[in-house]
Amino acid sequence: MDVFFEQIIHKKLSTLQKILKIAIILASIAFIISLIFFAISMLGTIFPPIIALLAVGVGFGARWYVKRMYLEYEYSLTNGDFDIDRIWGKSKRERVISTNCKDFEEIGPYNEKTMRRLRPIEFDAKVIAANLDEEGLFYITTNHKKAGLVLIILQPDERLKQGFKKFVPRFIQNGVDWD
Repeated sequence: MDVFFEQIIHKKLSTLQKILKIAIILASIAFIISLIFFAISMLGTIFPPIIALLAVGVGFGARWYVKRMYLEYEYSLTNGDFDIDRIWGKSKRERVISTNCKDFEEIGPYNEKTMRRLRPIEFDAKVIAANLDEEGLFYITTNHKKAGLVLIILQPDERLKQGFKKFVPRFIQNGVDWD
């Protein structure tokens, strides 16, 4: 019987990203309004259709960029294979990392003590698929075939933790505080 666990994490926008989002919306509205007034003043020439197309393009471009700011991470654990996907704007999905629980070198809660211990280690890649300001963070170090030594930071729920307990080798689980 296949074992499958899945979890989606909604990445929160930082204050700077929220300000940028509002600025993009306001700037695009102001630009579109100015284009409309410019097109009205140019009636009788060939420019109004081009200006209208430019205004529509600016509107769609602003909408696309703001929508792309919404980010989610999807964790999936299937029979010991662990995958993290990044989902942009609820439409574009890309695989961030795919590994097997047997390849984990370490797993455990990610806290100040862990951060200090991991800081001097030179990782080939870091995957931060979590909101770092929240509680319940976990870390995984794995030796990935393509990426090398990878640090993964995630926010597993209880179901995903139970899945890890099932598939992560026992010698790695020793001493892990799963709560």
